[in-house]
Amino acid sequence: MSASAIKAEARRLAGTPTARIAALGLFAVVLSLVLWWPALATYPGTQVEDGPFYHRVIESAKASIFRFHELPLWNAYECGGVPLWDNPQSLVGSPLAIVMLPFNTTLTIRVWYVLHSALGFVCMWLLARHELKLSRVASVAAGIIFALTAAPSNHFGGGHTTFVPFLYAPLAILMWRRAENDRRYAVGLGCLFFLMFMEGGVYPVPEVGLVLAAETLTRMWPRPRIVRILGAAAIFAVVFVSLSAMRLFPVIDQLRHHTRAIGIETDAIHWQTLGDMFLNRSHPVRFPEQTYVWGEYITYVGVLVLGLGVIGISFTRREELWFAAVAALVLALMLGHFSEWAPWHVLKGHIPPFREMRVPSRFRLLLLLFIGGWVGMTMDRLPVAVARWFGVVAGARARAFVVALGLVGAGDALGYASTVVAPRFSGAPAAPRVTASTRLFFGGADTVQFIDQPRQNRGRLDCWDEWNFTMGAPQWTGDVPAAKSTDPNVNVMVANRTANKFVIDVEASAPGRVLVNVPYDRGWRTDVGTVSDDAKLLVLDVPAGHHVVHLEYWPHGLTAGLVLSALGALGVATFFWRERRTRRTRRSEENASSEAALP
Repeated sequence: MSASAIKAEARRLAGTPTARIAALGLFAVVLSLVLWWPALATYPGTQVEDGPFYHRVIESAKASIFRFHELPLWNAYECGGVPLWDNPQSLVGSPLAIVMLPFNTTLTIRVWYVLHSALGFVCMWLLARHELKLSRVASVAAGIIFALTAAPSNHFGGGHTTFVPFLYAPLAILMWRRAENDRRYAVGLGCLFFLMFMEGGVYPVPEVGLVLAAETLTRMWPRPRIVRILGAAAIFAVVFVSLSAMRLFPVIDQLRHHTRAIGIETDAIHWQTLGDMFLNRSHPVRFPEQTYVWGEYITYVGVLVLGLGVIGISFTRREELWFAAVAALVLALMLGHFSEWAPWHVLKGHIPPFREMRVPSRFRLLLLLFIGGWVGMTMDRLPVAVARWFGVVAGARARAFVVALGLVGAGDALGYASTVVAPRFSGAPAAPRVTASTRLFFGGADTVQFIDQPRQNRGRLDCWDEWNFTMGAPQWTGDVPAAKSTDPNVNVMVANRTANKFVIDVEASAPGRVLVNVPYDRGWRTDVGTVSDDAKLLVLDVPAGHHVVHLEYWPHGLTAGLVLSALGALGVATFFWRERRTRRTRRSEENASSEAALP
């Protein structure tokens, strides 16, 4: 093959969709590495702030799977024991987390952030290119502003590991707007929300869902559109519920029987704080104007980005008025309890699950989507206006100037964000080797540091987990049997445990009670006698006789959920297989018709 033929083939391959997708993904990863390089450079340092909690959650899942060969259903190492699979903010069902389980957790967490930030950039790129119709360079700026600036990186660096699904918001909007006319997007959106939910999206799922609901209101006319939109919503709901059922059903059961205790919230963003959020690089951690620490408000994008974004509002076209309307709602939600009719005040007071949520300033993670979009509009449309007013040459110069401003502003915001993450990975490294206790128990004089305790096979009675309704049970510490009895009629001869299970050898001369060293939760089942709650401790009432009792934690709804999730996965795979076959057949028929029409 000649050199010219080789070059021609290379150009052809470079222009294929696969090559373009690969190039976009590689570019996104490079940008994400720029953001997270300070964190990567501190390896093997671990996260501080809330980071150790999720480090320990992942280690607890590893202990269940690799040490005990069980599903990660119960976290035996925190609060004396707490739900793990059915914990609303758990990430142990995430496909990426599962794939990364064989690797050390310190590396897993860094990869988690790098890949999700890159995915967030790609999601915003797709919305900017295919819905807002922005140029490539404008889409780059929009993607950086949304996914790679201080607000998301501050949350992730501070250990809000399950906030990463916020980064899928642009793709969710794009798919939802396309779902009206193409059911593939409705199915895809259901799959996307499944992924968000499995990644622990206790905040992202309802908040992004609220944005989609608001966007829907902008398209509810004429009447035929309503029918199509409702049809797409039905498909989305069926896919999401069926795929997520294996976690959704157990989580719903937890939410039905536990109410998260959150104090009265009245936080409303003051005007001074609003300016500081977007323009200040430094700020006191605590300040009297607001309820929460500065990390819940930081959104630095700089004067260039903010200015271009404000200008971009004036370039919002008629077909993009939905963009401005939804942005206005997101801004109002972010401002919090500024009045009795404020959107967040209404949601917080009356609408589940928002009644058990807090910190309205977190809506700024979604507001960045609209700021990025408006910056891109300015970069593309201001030069066109200048050319129309002052001529082509002036327009070309304006484009070079505005594009430079946009990229410099986005780069400045990205650069600042990278400085925010650096100190968040200064924790003590995980121990290279930890000797695991033969038996799982609580406490002990030689207990290692917090994040390494699951590897040591040691738990603690103290709580970090907010889903801590088991805290306070009268459990006992030390390497002693995991069950005992104060009943003279009952003799506990052997009591062993794993993460999710207990095996107890009991001799009872009369019906009696066994105390089990684990907090009670609805998911605990027994094959002998009955279990109940005594001051939060799980107690086992056994009949007379000799019994080998098997206790197991199996969340309510998990069995039905696993069956439905399997059926949902099969249904989704079948749907896309049939769609692909149908489209191939249609193309073949069209090609055959075209060839037949040739003279």
